[in-house]
Amino acid sequence: MSRINAKHGEAFSPIFAKSRAGSKKTTRASRAEGLALIASLAGAGAAHAELLKFETRADGANEAVSAIVKIDGISYDIAGTLSKPAKPQGGAKAILIEAQSGDDLKALALQRGLAALTLDLAKLPDKAKEPALRDLVTHIRGALKMKRVLGSAQGKDADAMAGAAFDGLLLHDASRFPAPPTRVIETWGADAYWRAVPRAAPVGAEPATKRSFYLAGTAAAVSPDNCAAPVNTRAIAPAMRALLVALDDWTAKGLVPPPSRAPTAAELAKAGDLKWPKVAGFPAPPDRLNVDKAIDSKNGERALSEKRDSTSSQRAPEAARDVPRIDADGNELSGLRLPDHALPIATFTGFNARKEKEKEKEKDKVAPDCVAGAAIPFAPDKAAREKSADPRPSLNERYGSRAYFVATMRIVANKLVKERLLLPEDADAYVAAAKSAPF
Repeated sequence: MSRINAKHGEAFSPIFAKSRAGSKKTTRASRAEGLALIASLAGAGAAHAELLKFETRADGANEAVSAIVKIDGISYDIAGTLSKPAKPQGGAKAILIEAQSGDDLKALALQRGLAALTLDLAKLPDKAKEPALRDLVTHIRGALKMKRVLGSAQGKDADAMAGAAFDGLLLHDASRFPAPPTRVIETWGADAYWRAVPRAAPVGAEPATKRSFYLAGTAAAVSPDNCAAPVNTRAIAPAMRALLVALDDWTAKGLVPPPSRAPTAAELAKAGDLKWPKVAGFPAPPDRLNVDKAIDSKNGERALSEKRDSTSSQRAPEAARDVPRIDADGNELSGLRLPDHALPIATFTGFNARKEKEKEKEKDKVAPDCVAGAAIPFAPDKAAREKSADPRPSLNERYGSRAYFVATMRIVANKLVKERLLLPEDADAYVAAAKSAPF
């Protein structure tokens, strides 16, 4: 078992340290460096946090983490899982800290020689997450002698990470970012533009320490419960994996990441000016119904809830909000367009609609909200398209054959690989999926 004595800043860890003897000088120096970074990040009036315990114990191939953080007199338990690489890259120790569980980035981090620590922050109130992370990151950096500490999270957990001493952050749908020298790569999806308070148009130049990538046509939540239209299940993981590699190289080698791909002001339009295709079953964009955001910090999925708002005058009216421009199919034209969006088989949106009540006896019941985007498939051929009066070209009309579709998918995927926005193995996965397209 490995234990950190938070009071004295000492550590004994069979995983990351040979022994306590001869390590105090390095540990204290690392801890002092971490504390200096924290001091530069912490704002006035920030909550006071104290790490009371940080222990690990063997748990199969991984290490189970148990931590206690005291924040403004209240103690909170934090559980986690620590995985270590077979061999640190270049002999330098680095770690990726995630606030949501998932193997999408963890496996890649281990492959690249980074340790991976997943922290369960679900039991912490939102206001306690930032001070807890500040203290945890400082101790992890010093006690485990990590040369680099990277972080990845989304939503409110991502905002909390902005206050800790990370070297680099990969954040999805964050609203707050750290100041330089921390390097940040941010992403967001289509659902960010269709909330009660939508994402604002960009203002000013982006700092050299930040990159921004809009993942066109994606929506974080994929729950099908009570949704009127088919659910948009397009994955953001391929983009996140490529961007983690870019962040790792940026912080370790100084290799500049790919340029940002985010809608400029010219690539945005007023929502009321968009011309959506007239297709049966196509959900109406949010209008008087406002879409609010909530994040389940345990599994990282977004929950979109629709509700009537009596203060709609303070919200962005549907017709006035700025959203990405769309093509004749209803698909967005800007941002990072992954292969399955550049060569679509459906219209992908960041909004959906709740099913109407089907039974009269349910008229007084409140049905659960639909928490997903929509995916409205293209017809397979011209005959099917004309039968349903779908104005969008069918798959056969736009691609001709599956063979052409697969070959073109390879070209699109390989281009993104060259641009360092897609990993080769993910490019292969897109091509393999194209072979099963519903022609």
